[in-house]
Amino acid sequence: MALHVMDEANRCLQCKVPQCQKGCPINTNIPMAIRLLKENKLNEAGKMLFENNPLTTVCSLICNHENQCEGHCVLGRKGAPVHFSTIENYISSTYANQMTEGPKPSNGMRVATSATLGLKCTSATNGTMYP
Repeated sequence: MALHVMDEANRCLQCKVPQCQKGCPINTNIPMAIRLLKENKLNEAGKMLFENNPLTTVCSLICNHENQCEGHCVLGRKGAPVHFSTIENYISSTYANQMTEGPKPSNGMRVATSATLGLKCTSATNGTMYP
């Protein structure tokens, strides 16, 4: 496990009222992801992140963390906030690299939908959507 990621995770105060989560536009349970990582439950942390946001790996790179989760971190008031972007990227990238199950076989049915709705439906049905 990357030591700098664990060092960052160990800085988290596990606040009773996590301001970081309030600052997240998709309400990611940041304290739980960090807690699971610290308990060596990387797969559970990854699963939780992907169930909340199927694009978690992309968001870990392009999301405006400074003004959202990290910008609301209590530690940031007097120093450097916990850099959840680094933690999220490590968890989601590692979890995504372990995924081995591909798409389900076609059942012959076809559906038209928007990209956003399609991603949400795929996430909500645990990936049982058909090509």
